[in-house]
Amino acid sequence: MQVGKVERVDGVPLIYGMLEKMGVERIVDSIIGRHGNWEGISPGKVIVLWLVHILSEHNHRMEPVRLWAKRRIAMLRMLTGEEVTELDLTDDRLGACLEKLSSVEIWQKVEEKLGEELIRVYELNPEVIRLDATVSGVNHEGEESEILKVGKAKDGSYQKQFKVMVASLDPLGLPIVCDVEAGNRADDPLYIPSYERAKKMIGEDGRLYVGDSKMSAFKTRQTIAEGGDYYLTPLPESDLLAELIAEWEEKDDEESLIHVFLPQDMPKDGRKPNPEKAIAYGFEVTRMQTNVVKDEDGKEVKKFEWSERLVVICSKSYQQSQGEGQRKRIEKAQDALDKLTPPRGPGRRQVQSEAELLNKIEQIEQKYRVKRLFEYQYEREEEVYRVRRHKDKEARTETKVRYQLTVTRNQDAIDKAMHKAGWRIYTTNALEVSLPLDKVALTYRHQIVAENIFRRLNGKILSITPLYLHRDDHIQGLVHLLTLGSRFLALCDYLAKEALKKEAEAGGSAELSGIYAGNPKRSTATPTAESMLKTFDNINLVFLSLPRLDADDFLDDGSQRVQPDEPRLTVLTGLESLHERILALLGLDISLFARLQTASS
Repeated sequence: MQVGKVERVDGVPLIYGMLEKMGVERIVDSIIGRHGNWEGISPGKVIVLWLVHILSEHNHRMEPVRLWAKRRIAMLRMLTGEEVTELDLTDDRLGACLEKLSSVEIWQKVEEKLGEELIRVYELNPEVIRLDATVSGVNHEGEESEILKVGKAKDGSYQKQFKVMVASLDPLGLPIVCDVEAGNRADDPLYIPSYERAKKMIGEDGRLYVGDSKMSAFKTRQTIAEGGDYYLTPLPESDLLAELIAEWEEKDDEESLIHVFLPQDMPKDGRKPNPEKAIAYGFEVTRMQTNVVKDEDGKEVKKFEWSERLVVICSKSYQQSQGEGQRKRIEKAQDALDKLTPPRGPGRRQVQSEAELLNKIEQIEQKYRVKRLFEYQYEREEEVYRVRRHKDKEARTETKVRYQLTVTRNQDAIDKAMHKAGWRIYTTNALEVSLPLDKVALTYRHQIVAENIFRRLNGKILSITPLYLHRDDHIQGLVHLLTLGSRFLALCDYLAKEALKKEAEAGGSAELSGIYAGNPKRSTATPTAESMLKTFDNINLVFLSLPRLDADDFLDDGSQRVQPDEPRLTVLTGLESLHERILALLGLDISLFARLQTASS
């Protein structure tokens, strides 16, 4: 017996089995189907195998997929039960799939069926849905692109980019709706379409939709309220915050102040918690909102009213960071203001007009967000001097003008600004009985769940950037494809965590160990898909060969004729009990790997 070729397996069967259980191939094929010239495996199978490549190789580029399949062709055939060839995964095939996925009509059908399938199969009961948008930049030009547009990035710079809008289930962080938009589009109008699609998929009223301040547009709040659902979103900074704080302080009603505690800081014996351990505190007021629809003649045709709570909360950690940031901005602003009018001297440029001085002051106030925090006095200074005659120029008198600016801090305004630090207004139409003030704070605190989706899209595995594509349909199709990958990752996280929780309730192990390289004893109750997949590295499929022993294989003298070896057996190496445990946590069977370890004909 001799060792023939070796094919890498790693976590490929796990990924394939999970995508199969999610129904990705079946759903895609039911919507896209095969056209008349399509040969080989179905489009759904192509998309699944490409996703397997992306999730296992951490590379979304089309070019290496064919070689990846060629080096694992026998394993892929045994895994899928189909005659997969490397030609099934050429650039042309992958590009054709991206063209299909880029169609808004096709993609929305895929998302709707997939979302309904995941909610049904995994018995998800989404009470909270998070809406959020992000941008991803590119380094190439794309002048003719309708998606790649210059827009404002997260760091405040302007770059060529595209925008991704996502609705996800909480606390899974599982995307159910994804839209790709032009990079220069405003975020505000993107929330309503995502809400409406998510609502149609979930099919029930009374759900809470959570988003950042860009979701607080009146039209968005009105649409959610009129749709029979609830919203929770912070309002942008405005004078309303100072007014509400001032009104509450006038009442001098400390008893109405509600403290917010983390669950672990709440006493289990029913005693009142220690206010010092509160992470936030606040109060709330209620107001009525009205939306009136009029016809072309100005006649009222529709009126909708709803009650809205304004929940004013001060986070201690946010107060500390905001206060420190404000102090630094004030120092930097004063330094910049002092440098506007330097003393006369060589190389020192002087401000020579009042309009120029006021414009520069305004620019500094905007840059450091210190409007009304400083008071200014300035004087116009003139220096008259005599210029002697030179060549054809007559002697003359000239006047040099400079302005002297004196800057003083408006301490009252600074104290008020510091007092406001850490305070924020959250608005919701949910009743206090179902969403009390402390739950408002804790629910929005988990908005990081939505941001984790974007971190994964931009992270090591899915790596949406750098983007090497130039065609709009390929870009849009690829982003849609990668969000399918993010669904896989989020679902693995959720299933493992829930399975460990059930084991703990049944008296078993509450944590998974062995997934951290270099620290095998370290364990966790919330393993990530990335850490679990990593443990499957270096699982290989070894092909063993035996010499033929037929009668024709012997010479006249009885010695054996030398024949080329042929594969007879396949052996899987590196599969351990940890891998079986991970598969069990994800609801997958060990047969995904065992089917590879069979005798061949």
